[in-house]
Amino acid sequence: MSTERVEHLSRIFWTGLLVSAALAHLFMPEWFLAYYPSYLPLAREAVSASAIVELMIALALWHPKRRRMAWLSLAVLMTLYMPVHVYVITHHDVIAHPSITIPLWLAWLRLPVQLLFIFWPIGIITRSSNRAAS
Repeated sequence: MSTERVEHLSRIFWTGLLVSAALAHLFMPEWFLAYYPSYLPLAREAVSASAIVELMIALALWHPKRRRMAWLSLAVLMTLYMPVHVYVITHHDVIAHPSITIPLWLAWLRLPVQLLFIFWPIGIITRSSNRAAS
């Protein structure tokens, strides 16, 4: 599959994921607040801000002059989310949400998925840079 096709399909995937996540952060903040690390400040503000950042990245992925920065921003955002996923594992016994509980095995499975989510945009940047250089 060509680099252009991979990037286009990746933009479609990530736009859908980011917009869905942003809407969830905005309209179901309690679910995210239940899993927000207690040692970090400004929980409600961080959940709202993450929604705005997710929407901005989703839009920037479709703007050719902003695309590289969008992919880089996505990798940074996914890296910033990693402490939340580690917190869910290390504090699983004290995290409780009235309607949704993440099974511990799923929380563990989320870590390699998060690594994929960190390195995927980096791979897109690398492939695009290699294509431009050749």
